[in-house]
Amino acid sequence: MTILKSNLCKQCGGLLDIDVDRQVYICPFCGVTFDYEYFREDNIKEIARKSIVRREFGAAKDAFDFMLKKNPHDFDALLGLFLCQNRWQSIHPLTNADNVHFTENDKALKYAIDNALPVDKEYFEKIREVAVVLEKYRESRRELAKLESERSLQDSLFRQLIQELDYNERRFSIFWDEVMSIPDKNGFPLAIDMVPILLIIIGLAVYQIGWGVLVFLAIVIGLAIGIYNAKKAIVRMGIKADINPAKEKLDKCTEDCNAKNKEGNELMKEFREKSKAVVLERPVEKPAEINHE
Repeated sequence: MTILKSNLCKQCGGLLDIDVDRQVYICPFCGVTFDYEYFREDNIKEIARKSIVRREFGAAKDAFDFMLKKNPHDFDALLGLFLCQNRWQSIHPLTNADNVHFTENDKALKYAIDNALPVDKEYFEKIREVAVVLEKYRESRRELAKLESERSLQDSLFRQLIQELDYNERRFSIFWDEVMSIPDKNGFPLAIDMVPILLIIIGLAVYQIGWGVLVFLAIVIGLAIGIYNAKKAIVRMGIKADINPAKEKLDKCTEDCNAKNKEGNELMKEFREKSKAVVLERPVEKPAEINHE
């Protein structure tokens, strides 16, 4: 039995309860029952409205259920059940995506669509369209997050290759700087101290052996330079061979991210337009038809 506190008993003045299933008001004090037709329909609607404003969603739901027992197509009751399920005081939170947690298969929304009159059905269908667009937007953002992660990875790989290429081009200068930075015991570059010693050694070798020593040294130095440059060129070609595909992947990821971001912005714009239309376009309640027979 679903109970809702409502009117006062006409016999003892006690607060009546509503038995939705039996369609009667019950006085828990004197036991008298009243058919719900005994009271005006507007009264139960007012109870429902006040309950939902006070965020008493359980009581509001009972009142809306009670209204639907009499009229299964009552627009206010169908919308009220939807609001209660989402714990909204009005339809206005629909315009804020952070407030929307229902989907197109929402139970209360589906019930409203199935039971609404043709003139009202379109309104609930528009609410469903809002949910569909918002889910597309959220899926688009999830896909964008994945693409952004992939783009970040490709960007990191591309930058690493650029750094390797730069290091390869500056390898000799880096080595020379490291050698020249080695200090002696007095804090001066050790290489400067070694120059006179090397010159003396070369001079003695030339004096003892002849000028052939200089030719031999020139050949050794030339071979070393040739081998160094050959190795440097091979490494450069290998890195450049990897750079081009990496750059293409990075450009593709960036292009996909931009496209997905644009898609998400368009979906959010569509969501705002549709949700605003729902809030502004509320069907006017029509009076019941009168039988003149």
